[in-house]
Amino acid sequence: MTQRRTLLTGALATAGLVAVVPAWAQALVRTSFGPTTTDISTGHAGHSSLPQALGYWREEGLQSEVFGIAGNTAGLQLISAGNIDFISIVGEELMQAQVRGIPLRAVYMHARQPISRIVVTKASGIASLAELKGKAVGMPVLGPSPYAAAMFKEAGIDMQKDIRLVATGTGAPALLALRRGDIAGWISWDTAVAGLENRGMEFTEFRPGYFNELFGNAVIAREEMIRDRPQLVVGMCRAIAKAVHFGLANPDAAIRIHWRAYPQTKPQGGDEARLLEEARRVFLARFNSYALNGVANYGESLPAQWKRVADQMKEAGELPQDFDPARAYTNQFVEQINAWDRSAVEAQARGWTGN
Repeated sequence: MTQRRTLLTGALATAGLVAVVPAWAQALVRTSFGPTTTDISTGHAGHSSLPQALGYWREEGLQSEVFGIAGNTAGLQLISAGNIDFISIVGEELMQAQVRGIPLRAVYMHARQPISRIVVTKASGIASLAELKGKAVGMPVLGPSPYAAAMFKEAGIDMQKDIRLVATGTGAPALLALRRGDIAGWISWDTAVAGLENRGMEFTEFRPGYFNELFGNAVIAREEMIRDRPQLVVGMCRAIAKAVHFGLANPDAAIRIHWRAYPQTKPQGGDEARLLEEARRVFLARFNSYALNGVANYGESLPAQWKRVADQMKEAGELPQDFDPARAYTNQFVEQINAWDRSAVEAQARGWTGN
C-alpha cells in the first residue's frame, strides 16, 4: 500500500477523490510528472494532488501520474531515458545536464526563489558558515548542490574538501542526526526544513546576499516533447499554474485536499487545528516561492536570473565559460499557460467546501 501511494492516481482512488472510469480514462492522454523527492508533502500539492483532485489535468485532456523520485540524479536518468515526461528540478542541475549532452529544457519556472536551505540548530550556537569548516554536514541524498557550494565558497570553505558530507534522508533520521550532534548543519530544501521545525527544531538559516537574484526549481521536459507535443506541455503546465493559484488563494483547502489524496502525509492524532497550523508551515515554505513576485505570468523565466545562476556556476568551474543560459529554458508557452480565468479559480478556492 505504501509503495502504491507514491503514485498519485492510486492515492486519489484510495481517498475517493477520483472515480477511475475506463470510459473517460481511455480518452485521456497518459503522461507523467516526477517531483524529485519521495516526500510529497503539502508543499508539493501544486504539482501533485491539486491539479489531479480539482480536475485541472483532466480538463486539459490529460491523465497524469505522479511519481516521487529519489533525487535529481534519478530524475534526470528517468526523463532522459523517456521513462517519465516531466520532472521538477533546480536550474543548476538542468544546466549541468545540458553540458553532458542531455536534451532537456525548462518549460515552466516554478519556484521563483531558491528552495535550497542551509541550516544549523539554534542550540549549536553556530553563527556563520565559516564555523562549519572541518565538521560533518548532512544532506538528504549525497549529490551536487551548486547553491550550497557557492555559499560555502563565499565563506572561504571548499565544500568537497573542508567539510564531511553525510547522507541523512529526511524526517526522523535527519532529526536524530541533528539532535545527537552527528551533523553540525543540514543542507536540504524548504519543505523538509519546515517539517523538522514542526517536530520542535529551531534553526538558524544562512542565505547569500544575492538570494533574491536566484530561483528555485523549474518544470523540465525533453526537447523532443517540446518540439513534437507542445499542447501536452501547455496542458501539463497550465494545470499546475491553476493549482498554484488555487493554493495561494486558500491554503487550508489545498492542505485538506492534499491530505485526502495522500493520507500518509497527515500526522495521526493530535489537535486538528494544530495539525493544520503545522501543515500550513510546510505548505507556505514552498508556495510562497510560487507567488507572482515581480512577474505577471506563471511559469515565466527571467533571463537575468538564469544568467546570474550560470555566471555563479562558471565562476565555480561548474559550467564552461561559453555556456549560454538562454538554451536552458523557453518562454514560448507562457502565454498559453496563462490563458485561464484567475478570478474563477480564486472563487473556486474561496468557495471550496470539501466535497
